[in-house]
Parts: sequence; C-alpha cells; structure tokens
Amino acid sequence: MSVLDTVLGIIFFSQTGVGVLGNSFFLYLFAFSSHRSRPMDAILIQLTMTNAIVLISHGGPQASFRLGKGFFLGNTGCKMIFYLQRVSRGLSIGTTFLLSAFQAVTISPSSSRLAKVKVRVLKLVRPSCFLCWIANMAIEINVPIYITGSRSSNSSHTGGFNLLYCYWEKVFKEAIVLPTLRDVLFVGCMIGTSSYIVVLLCRHHQRVRHLHSTSLSPRVSPEIKATQTILLLVGIFVFAYCISCGFALYKVYAIHSGAWVVIVSTLTALCFPTISPFFLIYRDTQIFKPCCAPL
Repeated sequence: MSVLDTVLGIIFFSQTGVGVLGNSFFLYLFAFSSHRSRPMDAILIQLTMTNAIVLISHGGPQASFRLGKGFFLGNTGCKMIFYLQRVSRGLSIGTTFLLSAFQAVTISPSSSRLAKVKVRVLKLVRPSCFLCWIANMAIEINVPIYITGSRSSNSSHTGGFNLLYCYWEKVFKEAIVLPTLRDVLFVGCMIGTSSYIVVLLCRHHQRVRHLHSTSLSPRVSPEIKATQTILLLVGIFVFAYCISCGFALYKVYAIHSGAWVVIVSTLTALCFPTISPFFLIYRDTQIFKPCCAPL
C-alpha cells in the first residue's frame, strides 16, 4: 500500500464519516425540533437519507480499497454496491428536483397559475417521494447484469470500464438511455425551477426596496431566507453534478484515462451529500419552522 493510497483512503474515510454524521445530526435535530408537520418535511428527510446512502455506497468502498482491503467485494458485493450507488444517485437528483419544484410552487404569488393548484400539488409530495424510489429502482434494475468483480480476477472481460474495486463490462445502449434521460430531464427542470425562483425573488426585492431604504436595520424575511437556502442548495448540487458527470464522460470516451478520473469523480460526487446537511443546519432559521408563505 503506497503513501498515496493511504492519503486517499483517509480522505475518503473522513469525507464519508463527516457526511454521515452530518446527515444523522440533521435528522436528529429535525426529529426533535418543535415545528408543525409540513409537506416539505418528507422531501428533506428523503434527501438526508439519500445523502447517507450515497456516502456509504460511494465513499465506503473507495476508502476500504485504498486502505489495503483490495478487491474485497467480489461479484455479488460489486453488484449490490454498484446498484445501490446508481439508485442513490438517481434518488439524489430526483429528490433535489422535487425540493426545488415544490418550493417554486409554495412561493408562487397568489395571482399566478401555480397558486391555483398549490393545495393539490403539495398533497402530492409524499406520493412523489415514494414514486421517486420506485422509478429509480426500476430504471437501474439491469445494472447488476453488467457489474462484476475486479478485472484482475476476471481477465476474460474486455471492452469495459475499470472501477478500481469493481468492473463494468461493455455497456449496451439500453443500459444507459433511461438513466441519461432521467438525469437530463431532472437537471434541466431544476435549472428551470431555480430560474423561476430567482425571477420571483428579484420581483419581490424590487417591491420592498423602498421599505429597506427607510429602515435602519432591514431584515430578510423568513420566507425569503428559506427560499434562498433551497436555491443555493440546488445550485451546489447542479455544480457538483456537472463536474462529476464531466469526469465520468471523460472516463467513458477518453482513449487513455487513469485511475485519477474515478478518484476525482468520486470526490466531487461526495461533495453535495457531505456539505448539504451542514449548510441546512447553518441556515436553519426556517428549515425547522412552518412552511413558507407566498411572496
């Protein structure tokens, strides 16, 4: 085991441990906070649980591999871990989209079309969370077919991708079409809903500008701060996702790509689930309080 492997193992282990503790602490605060039940609670809880699964399924194997465990998973272990990785990744994308979409509906002005269906839409939060689980588990159901143990112990496999501790055999189009469409759709919708929220915030800022100019100590309203928190959270997710996806594409299409591509891609993919609980806790003024009112 080289010094580099030891350092990387410690980094992955620390990132995973800190992230899991942060998400667990967020759930603890959420469970024991005195706030009324609201539709968005289900999304925040699912996002936190998904973050923990992403950290354990991505960071855990990387840390173990780097700290001298080697190819410890085997065929069955690789199939289970990588399926969990793919499902949790899809859940992370879908849940973050739900968070931005329902927040956009929540803060819609009373004169907008979304406000007219707000009550009915907010009733769909919990069914949407459940559907997100079912859909992602179904989309990724064929992943275990293409995943085996490390190539070092399966030398007959050719034309695939080395994932360090597992091996992805040559992938057929049907294995990536649905996940790709899902990712493009959800990320595109996230950008769309975030843009809509930014427009609403800008309009609100213009309406209250004169009030701020006459106030010696203007304060940001709780509704605005909660909306800004979700907007920043979505921005962090999209930024980290794009970087991680870029390295993944480089791994797939580059003629020569070293192990560093998988390392950087994994580190980037773990950034959002590690940072998000602390970000929510830091800006918890409205996270544990009643649902936001319209702007």
